[in-house]
Amino acid sequence: MSRHCGGAYARFVDIVEFLSERITEDEAAARKLLSDRTLSKSGQWYENRLLLECAAKRRIIGIIEAARQTALATLVSNPYGDGSQWIPEALEWTTLSLNALALPYADHPDFEQDWLTTGRA
Repeated sequence: MSRHCGGAYARFVDIVEFLSERITEDEAAARKLLSDRTLSKSGQWYENRLLLECAAKRRIIGIIEAARQTALATLVSNPYGDGSQWIPEALEWTTLSLNALALPYADHPDFEQDWLTTGRA
C-alpha cells in the first residue's frame, strides 16, 4: 500500500486511504459479530458502539480533509502568502489529527512509523 510519490501530499493521501481501509475492516468485523445470535447483550452494545465510532471517525476525516483542501486551495490561489499565514499551521494540525486517528492501528503492517509524530514538544 505504501505508495510514496514524494512530498507531503502523497503522504497525506496515504494516511487517509490507510484510515479508510482500517475503518472499513472494523465495520465489517463489528457487523459479523452482530450477526452472531450467541453474542451477549454487552457484546452487542460494544459492536454497535464500534459502528458509531467508525461513523464518527469518517466524519472527522471528512472535516480534516475539507480543512486541508481549503488550505491548499488558498495556497494555490494566493502563492505569495498575502493574508495566508495560517496555512502552514492548518496543514500541520490536519496532519497531526490524522496521525492521532491512526494510532490504534500502529500494529498494522501498513502503518508508517512517522505517523507516530505528535507535533510540537
